[in-house]
Amino acid sequence: MENRKVRWGILSTAEIATKVVAGMHDAENAEVVAVASRSLDKAEAWAAAHDVPRAYGSYDELLTDENIDAVYMPLPSALRNEWIKKAAQAGKHVYAEKPFADGIEEAIQVCQEQGVQFMDGTMWLHSTRTHEMEQRIANGDIGPVRRVTAAFTFKYPDKAWYEGGNGRTDKTREPMGCFGDQGWYPIGAILWSYNYALPERVQMTFVSKNSVDTIVHCGGTLWFSDGRMATFDSGCELPHRSQFEAVGETGLIRVDDLVAGQGRSGDFSAYEGSYTGSGHYFMGDVLGKDVEVQVAPCDHVVKLVETYSATVLSGKVDPQWPERTLACHKVMAALFASAEGGGGVVTV
Repeated sequence: MENRKVRWGILSTAEIATKVVAGMHDAENAEVVAVASRSLDKAEAWAAAHDVPRAYGSYDELLTDENIDAVYMPLPSALRNEWIKKAAQAGKHVYAEKPFADGIEEAIQVCQEQGVQFMDGTMWLHSTRTHEMEQRIANGDIGPVRRVTAAFTFKYPDKAWYEGGNGRTDKTREPMGCFGDQGWYPIGAILWSYNYALPERVQMTFVSKNSVDTIVHCGGTLWFSDGRMATFDSGCELPHRSQFEAVGETGLIRVDDLVAGQGRSGDFSAYEGSYTGSGHYFMGDVLGKDVEVQVAPCDHVVKLVETYSATVLSGKVDPQWPERTLACHKVMAALFASAEGGGGVVTV
């Protein structure tokens, strides 16, 4: 197996799959062999448009294909857990979009029992820049991290979109609303900054809902042991921000283009197709002097797919990826409980 590429199947033709399939084509150790939709006509049209050899008219049919090693799942949150388990039971490795619904713990447990790799679609974690910043923090270059602030926001395009016309703004499709879709990034950045230590307690201090009772903007606080803390906001009521700042006792690291890596350019195409970016971050010293650090730009999707495929080819499951997923989901579930419970403090 080590001498060949990982053969991928894609479960669903959701919008994000257009970006991911482009990265899969560019990855050195991956090849896309099939796509499935609930409509064969739709699957065939999508396959033709994205250079995919085979199309299936059902998800089950794709999972029975013995020529597929791993599946990518851009399915809605409400459906994802069921198909993660089915894919694992079919012996397929699983790369699933986020966020996740209640029950993801059981789905990941099935992956572990079946000996298949699970990873979520947090692309920025795999970039060259992220690996360099991880090493900076591990080396103590900014001292122990004490405070983190993070945000992912953008302005809704029109009123119909805001009032439930998009999956993010309709809780029947995404139960946590914009917090689920956008909050995953700042919460993930906070946990990453603290090396995935869990907070002791959390509180959603601000919640805005639309007319269909779905969270469209929110913010909150996370308290960690030893006086460490973090704050975040996410949603669709403010201008585009995609950022975090991790502050240590002797310095800080700051990123202003976390999710797509496109810089403060207003280039939303970075979210939609192939994009090479994430070429800089900032280091601040104890006196407040910032230095812009240049790193080799990369395509987040390509890096994720190559990391994942290399793990599959190694024949060894890497437990850090499901552990990171579960940590982020647990914290988000606690914050969502705070939001639904009137903003009280929730123990994690």
